[in-house]
Amino acid sequence: MVGIDPAYVGGTVSQIPMSMIYQQLVTFTPEVKLKPVLATSWEANDKVWTFQLRRGVMFHDGTPFNAAAVKAHFDRLLGPERPTGRGSFAPVVAAVDAVGEYTIRFTTNSPEAFFLELLAEGAPSFIPSPAATAKFGKDLTRNPVGTGPFRFVEWVKDDRIVVERFDGYWGEKAFLDRVVIRPVPEAQARAIGIERGDVQLAIRLNPEQLDGLRQNPRVRLSEKLSSRTLFMGMANLKKPFSDVRVRQALNYAIDKETIAKNLYLGQAEPLPGALARGASGYAEVPGFPYDQARAKRLLAEAGYPNGFTTKLVGPKGTYVKDFELQQAVQQQLRQVGVNVTLETLEYAKWLEQLALDPRTTPLEMWQDAAGGINPVSAIDGRYGCTRFRPTAGFNTAGACIPRVDALIKEAALTIDVAKRNALLKEAQELLTQDAPSLWLVQVKETAAMNAKLHDPVHLWNTVLTVDERTWLEP
Repeated sequence: MVGIDPAYVGGTVSQIPMSMIYQQLVTFTPEVKLKPVLATSWEANDKVWTFQLRRGVMFHDGTPFNAAAVKAHFDRLLGPERPTGRGSFAPVVAAVDAVGEYTIRFTTNSPEAFFLELLAEGAPSFIPSPAATAKFGKDLTRNPVGTGPFRFVEWVKDDRIVVERFDGYWGEKAFLDRVVIRPVPEAQARAIGIERGDVQLAIRLNPEQLDGLRQNPRVRLSEKLSSRTLFMGMANLKKPFSDVRVRQALNYAIDKETIAKNLYLGQAEPLPGALARGASGYAEVPGFPYDQARAKRLLAEAGYPNGFTTKLVGPKGTYVKDFELQQAVQQQLRQVGVNVTLETLEYAKWLEQLALDPRTTPLEMWQDAAGGINPVSAIDGRYGCTRFRPTAGFNTAGACIPRVDALIKEAALTIDVAKRNALLKEAQELLTQDAPSLWLVQVKETAAMNAKLHDPVHLWNTVLTVDERTWLEP
């Protein structure tokens, strides 16, 4: 766990408590449908989006939710503090104005076909109390105050986060009176906790554990193909990765089918490119079939007939089989002459490294992951020429393909779905062949729960959480 301040993105794990404490104007359901939350309605006119806000909502500190609170949060994202979460909105939003007590207006830099998806999919759009933000500043991460069905109680580092039912919640009061979230780094320990009944929910279980859990009558599983993609980043601005032939060679050197079948035991699918299956405008573009001979040929053409040595950094236990995936890449690249040393980083340190400017980063290769279904943020946000870390977006690789930038910009302006999807298809084809990343797999997320627990929330982006409707049998 890195933090619980929406302005400072802390990775998917941080979104579990965030989703209980905070709320957004709009959100996605588990079925990936847009749903109003703190907004009740909206309308778009060219570059202006106007939202009518829910009335009678209070923050956990007793202050009212209104248009001024929304403006305060987005002004903070876009202002001189320059928090890490600004990268989602700074290139898109020109101004945010409260035009009434319960009416908020966003003016975008250009018409944005995916603006609702941008508001719905990321932690930076959770709205905190402006009074708490003013009081705590950057310490809001330790003192989160939102409008959700649960209020923050305590955070004991590396041990637990505790929330409890907020009786002043604007909707139906939560059935659960208290929720304790504990970090358990080892998947085996998480599975044991579920089997013993020590915990009620466990995420990111290893495929080898699933058959035994399925046979346990005290356990239920929730399985879905998530939007979570796992890949390896490459420093596109550094030799040897600045040569597209090297990046392509590494993609050809990886047997993704075998990784999905043997490492993930079928709980993953090979990933051909940047977008996850199920994302808006996803196209089944040609990827890189396993071809060691071609990989060696490309390396030789790029001036590396004997390969090269590099370092790959990543976390362990953050994603399903993440360290084992790093080992598989290491072993397969060795077969084409590329010697990879692995360095395991603590989760917060890994995120810190990923947030560095790609022009000066010490990174060469790194474990990476994405979970978005908005093609603009998934492609432009991560690979756009103007989206370099740390504050303009999430482009750790330093990738820049001007034609892809132009296609994504045009797609974001295009309301006609067929025309927009054609633009997105071309963008995906060009991006894939430029190979700014080493594409690997899209995972099937399997969560386990106590059979007495009902209606947890298992989201498309692998977040597993609870809401006011979740209940536990005595």
